[in-house]
Amino acid sequence: MPVTGNLAEPVRGQLDGDGRLVSADPPLLRLHLHCGGYEGGPLAVPQLSNLCRLSRQLNMNLSRPVQAADEDNLINMWVEIRLQPGDQYGNIGISIVDWKEAPAPSTSSQASGRQRDFDRLNGRGSIRTDASLRIMALSMPGDLDAVEKYIGQSLLDIFDFVEPSKQSVLVESISERQPVRGQHVRQRNGKRSFYNLSGQPLIDNDGLFSGYRFALELDEEREAKENKDEASLPIKKSELISDSLFGSQLGPALRQPLGKIIANAETIGSRLEGPLRGDYSDYAKDIASAGRHLMDLVNDLSDLEAIQRTSFSVAADDIDLVDLAHRAAGLLAVKAADHQIRIDLPDKDKEMPVKGEFRRVLQVLVNLIGNAIRYSPDGSVIKLQVVSEGEFSAITVRDQGDGIAEDDQQRIFEKFERLGRSGDGGSGLGLFISRRLANAMDGSLTVESAVGKGSTFKLSLPSRAA
Repeated sequence: MPVTGNLAEPVRGQLDGDGRLVSADPPLLRLHLHCGGYEGGPLAVPQLSNLCRLSRQLNMNLSRPVQAADEDNLINMWVEIRLQPGDQYGNIGISIVDWKEAPAPSTSSQASGRQRDFDRLNGRGSIRTDASLRIMALSMPGDLDAVEKYIGQSLLDIFDFVEPSKQSVLVESISERQPVRGQHVRQRNGKRSFYNLSGQPLIDNDGLFSGYRFALELDEEREAKENKDEASLPIKKSELISDSLFGSQLGPALRQPLGKIIANAETIGSRLEGPLRGDYSDYAKDIASAGRHLMDLVNDLSDLEAIQRTSFSVAADDIDLVDLAHRAAGLLAVKAADHQIRIDLPDKDKEMPVKGEFRRVLQVLVNLIGNAIRYSPDGSVIKLQVVSEGEFSAITVRDQGDGIAEDDQQRIFEKFERLGRSGDGGSGLGLFISRRLANAMDGSLTVESAVGKGSTFKLSLPSRAA
């Protein structure tokens, strides 16, 4: 029976020092379970969980209005959070003195259930995570047991990335609380289906990051292609050794623990789980930074292995350099802001259509802009410009760094070449891979520079009619 109105007796619950709901009256327990929680597990109602966390941080009792929702209703509550004086275990008492339920707009239990059935039939699903990417609720296409199997697990534990280099993009987007778009993943267990994964960060009523809501869409075309390729291609011993040594074995084995290290370190460093000494927060940020460096190295080695295969090829998509410049700069906006670096971009209304593979061109631009940020002084400007050159169109990335000596301007495109620099976070593979990708798209990547006068990298690609 639904609970509504002023309550004769408050709905009570208790959290232990680790945020687990150790006791709860039936209405609160039901809401907790609806939100993807389990008995004795972390409180799964984000609004209540964040209010309890705030109470701990401020070390004071709080009374606040809270709005939550189950599958069918919006629930408006008045909640009182009470610390337990003298309790060495950090328990917190929850007392809900007012509880009003109303049907969610334009939905009903039957309609929402029917919609979930249609979504499953059409290969769609959804995932709700907390701030540490632990799964709180989900609906997997064709996998009716997913809730029982995956609640409480990390998102990075149940999916592999079809394009391994994209995992660092996902982790960076999550660490910066940015939307996630177009990630191609494969379920690790069960049917091992392929999906397109997209997500939006969630912000609670106090303005705090509370997790992500992801949408899944079954990628039937990729699944059919992969199954066909696996069934039809003969396996040569030499290919088995070279392809699986890193790209198929070591790479995935390293990415999973690195992804978890980065995500957890970011959560600790951001103090999302509660107050923390400043030096420990800095340690966590250093761990996350080192993890991202290792992830970048793993991705570079995977790309290196891929581009050196004789079968390597790229797509000839119709893309726009101005659009990709804005996308690449957006991915690195936080990193640039950390160094007070401004990125000047071409006017969004301008178009510079070219032929090339979307994700590979984006990869090259992210590398060029990232290098410019790394080697530019704080407070400087990085300028991106586009220009038409007849049969080719180009985008340039110009920085105000120390510049590159003429004798070194070809060496920087060699494998593992870093010109003697150490401790700058680079692997010495980015420019080598970027030039190979540019050449594979019938384009080029060049540099103009002088010591003390900055550097200008130019990516040229075949033009196409607008």
